[in-house]
Amino acid sequence: MKGREEKKWTRSLLIVAGVLAMVFAWQAIPAFCGSKKPSKASQAVAPNFTLDALNGGTKSLKDYRGKVVLVDFWSIKCPPCRRAVPHLVTLYDKYKKQGFVALGVSFDRKDMEDLKSFVSEFNVDYPVLLGTMDVARAYGVRSIPSMFLLDKQGHIRLHRIGFNEEIGNEIETELKALLKEK
Repeated sequence: MKGREEKKWTRSLLIVAGVLAMVFAWQAIPAFCGSKKPSKASQAVAPNFTLDALNGGTKSLKDYRGKVVLVDFWSIKCPPCRRAVPHLVTLYDKYKKQGFVALGVSFDRKDMEDLKSFVSEFNVDYPVLLGTMDVARAYGVRSIPSMFLLDKQGHIRLHRIGFNEEIGNEIETELKALLKEK
């Protein structure tokens, strides 16, 4: 009788552990595959920042008012971030003459040489800025890549976490619509 109760108890524990594992995996999916969850600040004015630029000097978000801006929080150590960069380079090259700016906010201060090599290898010609935890907190960034698409007035119009082809296409569709707005 005692053996039967132990088996029942063990089976119950395994079921609970399995359910918890599935819940954890379900919560982790957005970081790897992309999330359609809008940010709390959707339509809010994006917090301004002034950050050091990889190539020297500083850049402020407010300097880009009147343009459609994509702020991409990322790191060279993040595989989805690395997959997103070539797409962002293509978007920037395709739409920069129409008033689009991409800003890569990197969390790679301790790996400056690797960051510079990555930027060179992937021909990143949009500004790469050195992110701070204060700026990440201001945007509510909890995982990367975390991308914010801002309209010409600086309002957050789209926020996506993670990167995949669907998110890339969605960003481009919204970008084209924002470029047409006055």
